[in-house]
Amino acid sequence: MIKYEEITHESTIPFKIFSFRAKNLNRIIAPHWHQSTEVLFVKNGSLKIMLQNKNCILHENEFVVINPNVIHSTRSLNRNWVLCIQFPLSFLKRVTSNAFGNHFIFKDINNSPVTNKEIITLFNKAIYQTENKTKNISYYLDLYSSGLLILKNLINSYSIQTSSSSSVDKNVNILNKSITFINSNYTKNITLKDIAKYLGYSSSYCSKIIKKDLGISFKELINIVRLEQVVIMAKEGQKSFEQIAQETGFKTYRNLYNAFYAVYQMSPKQFIKQSV
Repeated sequence: MIKYEEITHESTIPFKIFSFRAKNLNRIIAPHWHQSTEVLFVKNGSLKIMLQNKNCILHENEFVVINPNVIHSTRSLNRNWVLCIQFPLSFLKRVTSNAFGNHFIFKDINNSPVTNKEIITLFNKAIYQTENKTKNISYYLDLYSSGLLILKNLINSYSIQTSSSSSVDKNVNILNKSITFINSNYTKNITLKDIAKYLGYSSSYCSKIIKKDLGISFKELINIVRLEQVVIMAKEGQKSFEQIAQETGFKTYRNLYNAFYAVYQMSPKQFIKQSV
């Protein structure tokens, strides 16, 4: 089920920095969200990213910065080499004297990849450092140093002031409870009023929190939860898509198809065929 993802890292470094090379081009990282700021840099190849329900494609030497609590998913379009850095919210608050989230966040780049010669050099250095198989003192110090320099550059070049103090913890609690409720009731015809009643807030307030922090509407959030179950059931191959639509709350295959295509840009049948 879609949920808040707790990012863990090795105790030696207070953030997560690693690289990966795509092997299975059919694999889609399902829509998810977390409190970490995530940076994705493509060294070679390309990477498709769904960010706030919009799509962009990263090509060689391009990167995106994803603020906390933004629903996103990724898919490798070809064999690639990607650097991923995840800075936990607690770490960002600590190193910025609580300014991150309260006084600034990273810029909305309109879901488009960006390039920057200085930071590209830092990314390239870091991605080669992750390939070092000997995890000794030098390995950790090199990655720690690179991560801090990248963060410094991001703050200097890609931050924007926020207009008011952020209530991140409260919002995350609301989002977690909302998704927990949806996970338990996605087969039913649940509405925003049902969520609001469950949480004890007004419908407009719940809608505002979901839209502001996740970048999608309440309806889109329900569809993402349902679609995860669609994929699981379809891969089992025991039921038709018409049956799956009924059992996941979509009611009809047309509703399922439209929701599926909006997220994955292909029909559910095409997706399952490519996943075999």
